[in-house]
Amino acid sequence: MDFMAEMAELALASRLRRLSDLYWQGVTATYRQSGVDFDVRWATIFVLIARQGPVAVMEIADRLGITHPAVIQVINELEKHGLIVSAKSEQDGRKRLLSLSQTGQDMLPKLQPLWDAFITVNRQMLARQTHNMLISLQEMEAQLAERTFFDRIQDQLNTNKSQQLAMSNIAIVSYSPEYQSDFKRLNIEWIEKYFRVEQHDLEQLDHPEIYILPNKGQIFFAKTDNQIIGCVAMVNTGTTERGDSSFELAKMAVSPDARGRGVGKLLCLAAIDYARQIGVKTVWLESNRVLTPALTMYASVGFREVPRVPTPYARADIRMEINL
Repeated sequence: MDFMAEMAELALASRLRRLSDLYWQGVTATYRQSGVDFDVRWATIFVLIARQGPVAVMEIADRLGITHPAVIQVINELEKHGLIVSAKSEQDGRKRLLSLSQTGQDMLPKLQPLWDAFITVNRQMLARQTHNMLISLQEMEAQLAERTFFDRIQDQLNTNKSQQLAMSNIAIVSYSPEYQSDFKRLNIEWIEKYFRVEQHDLEQLDHPEIYILPNKGQIFFAKTDNQIIGCVAMVNTGTTERGDSSFELAKMAVSPDARGRGVGKLLCLAAIDYARQIGVKTVWLESNRVLTPALTMYASVGFREVPRVPTPYARADIRMEINL
């Protein structure tokens, strides 16, 4: 198991760095094999100067969205290797304009076939992806340009504090026959909002003592001020192909008035903790991709998408699992 992949969102920056390292290793090896004395770190600035030069340092930093010191470091290396030259601007003597030297221009025909190969291979790999990584990167960069990662983190920390205060008076309780009507009410409410109630829904909601609770099955409820505001079921589904015990996390529902307070996550964690206590190895669930907040919450506690299998629910188009 790739532990960095297992950490998912927590390791996003590290995975991007690892991916970058894999690319740089391949590019560096290609330059060496081709006998070209060129560093992979120079490419973007070198290409910009070749296409836009003469160009100033500040303009390079602005065009590439990188820091001025980072540009200076690469420029110094390019000058040291004789690939670029600088001259004072006729309009502003304080501004240094950079352009390719004759050595740099002579290197371009050697580099271009390699760059063409890089482009072709990248296009081939991107074409095989479910989601184009270049588009995803552009979308992520646009979000960070709109609001920095630091500011977003501060907002989330403040939200977490508010949620903790809101959840401090929420109790998680196990099933009791008196809660059966709440169990049905909460689930019917959300199912009818997005889909339609199916026969298997009614079986479980009307008769949890038959379809959910046997064989250590359980239903958990979020209760506050003597009101039930959320629920989730754990259904024993037997054993996996490996012989491990398997439970389904099902019938997750939260009252509309209580959404956005972390109630669903609280219930989900209680269900997972229960599964660990009774020795369950695999917990799985089925959902629908339109339920983005729910899928995000499931992923945040460790669920990962797995291939789908036949299901009694017409609305289910995604299956997720967590191994305990």
